[in-house]
Amino acid sequence: MEGKNTLIKINSQISDEQSAKIIKTVSNFEGVISVKIDGDILRYELSEWASDYDIMVEIMNALESEGLDSEPLFEGGEEMKISAEHDIDYDDCHEHQHENCSCHEHEHENCSCHEHEHERDHVHTGLSCSCGCEHHELEDKKERKYKLVELSIAILVMIAGVILNAFPQTKKVADYVFIVSYAIAGYSVVINGIISLLKLKPFNENTLMAISSIAAIFLGEVFEAVGIMLLFQIGELFEHSQISSAESVIEKLKSYKQDKVVKIGEGGIETTVSPNSVCVGDVIVLRAGDKNSLDGEIIEGSSDFDTKIITGESVYRSLKVGDTVLGGFICIDGVIKLKVTKSYSDSAVNTIAKTIEESGKNKTKPEKFLNSFAKWYTPTVVIIAILLAFVTPAFYPLYRTGLYIWGKRAVMLLCVSCPCSLVISVPLAYFIGVANSAKHGVIIKNSISLEQLSKTQAVVFDKTGTLTEGVLAVSKIVSAKKYQGKVLSLINLCEKYSNHPIAVAIKKKAGKTVDDVTEYKEFAGKGITCVFNGENLVCGNEKFLQEKGVELPIVDSVGIKIYLAVNGEFAGAVVLSDVVRKTARGCVLELNDLGIDNTVMLTGDNKAHAQSVKEQLNIKKLRADLLPEGKVEQIEKIISKTSGTVVFVGDGVNDAPVIKRSDVGVSLGTALDVAVESADVVITNNDLSKIPYIIKLAKRTASIVRQNVIFSLLIKFAVMILSVLGVVTSLWFAIGADVGLLILAILNSIRNKTKVI
Repeated sequence: MEGKNTLIKINSQISDEQSAKIIKTVSNFEGVISVKIDGDILRYELSEWASDYDIMVEIMNALESEGLDSEPLFEGGEEMKISAEHDIDYDDCHEHQHENCSCHEHEHENCSCHEHEHERDHVHTGLSCSCGCEHHELEDKKERKYKLVELSIAILVMIAGVILNAFPQTKKVADYVFIVSYAIAGYSVVINGIISLLKLKPFNENTLMAISSIAAIFLGEVFEAVGIMLLFQIGELFEHSQISSAESVIEKLKSYKQDKVVKIGEGGIETTVSPNSVCVGDVIVLRAGDKNSLDGEIIEGSSDFDTKIITGESVYRSLKVGDTVLGGFICIDGVIKLKVTKSYSDSAVNTIAKTIEESGKNKTKPEKFLNSFAKWYTPTVVIIAILLAFVTPAFYPLYRTGLYIWGKRAVMLLCVSCPCSLVISVPLAYFIGVANSAKHGVIIKNSISLEQLSKTQAVVFDKTGTLTEGVLAVSKIVSAKKYQGKVLSLINLCEKYSNHPIAVAIKKKAGKTVDDVTEYKEFAGKGITCVFNGENLVCGNEKFLQEKGVELPIVDSVGIKIYLAVNGEFAGAVVLSDVVRKTARGCVLELNDLGIDNTVMLTGDNKAHAQSVKEQLNIKKLRADLLPEGKVEQIEKIISKTSGTVVFVGDGVNDAPVIKRSDVGVSLGTALDVAVESADVVITNNDLSKIPYIIKLAKRTASIVRQNVIFSLLIKFAVMILSVLGVVTSLWFAIGADVGLLILAILNSIRNKTKVI
């Protein structure tokens, strides 16, 4: 058999010892016929059945493990836009172009860097059928179009056969026309089935359909054999189409990256380069309409940004100098300069895409059960079919008569036996659920987390930065009768020259002041004294004013209190507290509606302040004054007393130990590099209403999975029993039941695309 020739160019210098080692390693890869290295070109030949993409990636990873950089080529100059992924440390790369740094300037148009990016990465969702068929390398739209054309031609030929079969004069010709239709519809299935047999992997859908359809032809049921192939191929086409549709979220994420960015070099010269060549610390320019590919901080300009692809928010976000712009944001207006803070491969849009792609790698319990089930179920059915076809006829007076009767029943059994409706629809439901959540600004790291969320019985919250904004704000103003309406503005005057967080919060509430004070003195950690319009002002904490001889009334409010005295007389006070998030109360109420009333708040804050937040949000339990290790101890106690899943919601940085210890850790914030590492779920826009949303999504996913498993097993076993007993005798019914189940199960799974209400 003639093989396929492929080339890989080695960009690094390779030693004789490395060459020998690489040749030996690659020779052992399944499907590789021969391999040799000529200078900087590695040439290898593959068997016809081998996967170009998988083996090329394996070889490039082997080269990478030897410290060698490489790029794929085809003979004839055709390019394949894939490459092995490299983990590059970009720190300080912008200041010194180190020898091992992959960043470089593009001095000419023919720079190959543009041509070998990751834009053709195949998507691996983990949707592989345990009966042997591989669905992870999905047909692209063009291939599906060709397949649709093939099936259309096969159907037209079959219709011609049906017409010929209706007339006695042409009835004999009809079978030959049906054979042509069968060949058009089923040649790929038969070839793949033969290859599987040669590879000693007989228990897959291609082999089952090939055997059953060929057996039908030998039994004289040629029209039914065409039906087997046509319905099977239609089911396969629908399956691939829906999986490809589910993966469109990842493709959409990738479409939000630009192939080129405008980089500012020395002397302010702008050059258009590939995002891959931009280093941490470089400065790029974004203009109206640009899709940002790199995470960075605005150092000049301001603009509104469309952040929907990352945060799920439909409202534009206004960002200015000092704010962070993530990869995936779209610049709406203005011109900004962005200092890059992460490499291209680590940008938010890439991180999210990778997370969704990898979400199917770890199998959920239903998937593990179905995979194990398929491994014994399919061989068992095949053995039973063989026994029915060739052993049972021995009990008939005429073996040939029994062979026709039981052979047909065996064929029906094989037709309906493929478990693909289960092992495809179940992971598809989880994958679509993960993709659905990403559209709404929630990144679920894997399918297992989605499965666990469906069993949630307790939700534990951190306080500061989670239930609250984590920033101080004026929550109450207390005034003596004489100074009503003046307290905030006078304290604002006192704080005019301070940059303390308390002063910042007061200024934000009061607004800018044009007045000025004299004799200004600031006492660190205590307060401020000054003179305004001839009056002596003193503001600060309780102890500071008492030291100044001011008698203070009791201010009955929880929070940080800043007192004001005018000419030694109490004038008023402002109370500052951490602001509760707008969506926090609704989140807790909705959790209660879902039957999750075991809500807990863990905090290192003092009990009085924490109690106030607890009462505002109607949270059931509170544990305050906790050190970090105390939070871990508390979460362990809650887990030990809860039969279902315990979810912890934190800020993703300070709460990393608790997030990791919980059954499902949820992190708020857009610090995706830290959050994704420690958390199972990341809410990119800090919207707590997404907590009940993902729990409802998880419950619906679990319900869809149960429906698919129960319904598919019941129908399959019912049709199998009816076929063996001879109650159902039509091959069309058998294959129709199998394909129909597959389509129904997939349609049920794609209900997960809709938003959960």
